[in-house]
Amino acid sequence: MPMDEDAMFKALLKNKPQPKQPVAKEIKEAPVQPARPPATAARGSEDAMYKALLHNRPPTPAPKPPARVEPVYEPVQPAPQAAMVQQEPVVMTQISPPPLVKLEPVVDSINNLTAIVNQIHGLIKTIVVPVIILILLVGIGILIKI
Repeated sequence: MPMDEDAMFKALLKNKPQPKQPVAKEIKEAPVQPARPPATAARGSEDAMYKALLHNRPPTPAPKPPARVEPVYEPVQPAPQAAMVQQEPVVMTQISPPPLVKLEPVVDSINNLTAIVNQIHGLIKTIVVPVIILILLVGIGILIKI
């Protein structure tokens, strides 16, 4: 549930730590700080909230540098002669050729598809297009007579 800006600003002001009541002597000795102007609606509530957040933030302790850890290097011991492994000679194997694929069924199906497409094209060219043109001419003739 989002809060509106005024309610958020009031909540920030309520959470502000209250200063301890100084003794009368401390009041006289305390340096005078310039008064902060109050946050007004003319400045915008976002500016006022930002200033209130800056004013109310707790003091942060100085970050401690991380302890530096120096790496420990171990001397590398040479491998004993007995542990050396001899490489075996590489055996060349002959790769068998890929199996032969028969392309005759593929070629036949492509030829059949081409024949069917040609038949449909011929049918459209000889029957469907003239029928559509005839229907258009009759429709135009009817519109002209009316």
